[in-house]
Order: sequence, then structure tokens, then C-alpha cells
Amino acid sequence: MDEGTAPVPLTRAQKVLAGVGGVFFAGLAGLGGYGSFASVRDVAEPWFGGQAWIVPAGVDLGILALVSVALLLEWLAMPMPALRWMAFAFTGATVWLNVSAAHGDATGMVMHAAMPILFITFIEAVRHAIRRRAGIAAGTVREGIPVARWLLAPWSTFRLWRRMVLWQITSYPRALTAEQRRRHALALLSEHYGRKWRTRAPADVVWMLTDGVMLDEALTRVTALTTPKPEKTPQPRKAPQ
Repeated sequence: MDEGTAPVPLTRAQKVLAGVGGVFFAGLAGLGGYGSFASVRDVAEPWFGGQAWIVPAGVDLGILALVSVALLLEWLAMPMPALRWMAFAFTGATVWLNVSAAHGDATGMVMHAAMPILFITFIEAVRHAIRRRAGIAAGTVREGIPVARWLLAPWSTFRLWRRMVLWQITSYPRALTAEQRRRHALALLSEHYGRKWRTRAPADVVWMLTDGVMLDEALTRVTALTTPKPEKTPQPRKAPQ
């Protein structure tokens, strides 16, 4: 697996933009909670009576708690999907309760559902950013392969992607360099042994090059196998005495 590298620090403009987004998110969360509070309370009143306010307050606080812990665990590279899906479930419950308050009116249903959906979309964007940066630092985020390469060489690109997944190669440029070195070694073996190089070359070298592993050792072995050996200079015979 590739070693992790420190993520590029945010620029001042990026920090300002993130701060502005955080302010907007706080406003969205506040307005969404305020707008849904009365609707959910009215829906819950037949079952909870004067304590109906507990339902919207508990659901909204539960969503915030789940989202906060889920984002923290993502930041620490210890994601727990159950928290994320539970937050989705509570958000879905909030949307359902708000939509129920519209009593079948399509316009009211859309207005009631809009802010919770915006809330969860923003949370997913933040989660994605945190996960990417934590993955870069831990060396677990695998870079994608350009679409153009898939179109021009689909089969070889699939094999390259497969090796990246199997051997946890996260850097696409490193994977390309390894592929170039592997193909160079294969060309040397083919030139040295002919078309049946797979049966004539050492089995461990064939395995390393076929699977694309331990390439440093494989290339050293291939160089030693294919380098022409210097001819021995015949020793002059001693004249008889």
C-alpha cells in the first residue's frame, strides 16, 4: 500500500469559503428546525398531548448528534456507516412528518421536504471532503484512472485498475510507472527466451511480472537473466620447454 502523504493545506480563500459555507449551513439548520418544529409538534399532539414538543426536539437533536459523531469518525479515519444511515433514517422520518402536515397538498409537501433534503445534501458534501482528506493522509484513497485511457485501451486499463485494487496502489502515476517497468521486463524476457518465455523463464519471475508485484526484485532478476555474459578470453598456451 502506498504511504500516506499530508493533504495540501487549505488556502486563505478556501478557508474563507468554508467558513461562509458553515455559516450558511448553520442558518439552514436553524431555519429547517424552526420550520419543522411546529409541523411535527402538531402531527405528534394527538399521541403526546402537551408533551408533543419532545418529538421534533428529540428528532432534530438526534440528527445533529448522529451527524456530528459520524463526521468526527470520518475525520479520524474510523467511519461507522451505521451512524450515517441512522441519520438518514431520522431525516427521512422528519421529512415524512413534515409532509404529513401538508395534508396531501403537493406545494406544501415540496416546501416541507426541501430544507431537510438540503441539510442532508450539505452533510454528504462535508463527509466526502473529510473522507478524502483523511484518506489522503492515511494513504487509502485510490486515484481514479482518466476516462480517455479507458476509451483508448479498455482491456489494459482494466488490468491496471485491477492491480491497483488488489495491491492497494493508490497513486495513478505510480501505477503507470510500475506498468511501464513491467512491460519493459516482459519485452526483455520475450526477446531473450522467444514466444515461449513463460515456460522458459523462472517461474517466480513470471509470477511477479504477471501479477505486477515485487517489481524491483523482478527487474533485477530479468536484467541478470537477459544481460549477455562476457565471453572468456582464451588463455595463451605455454610454449613447451
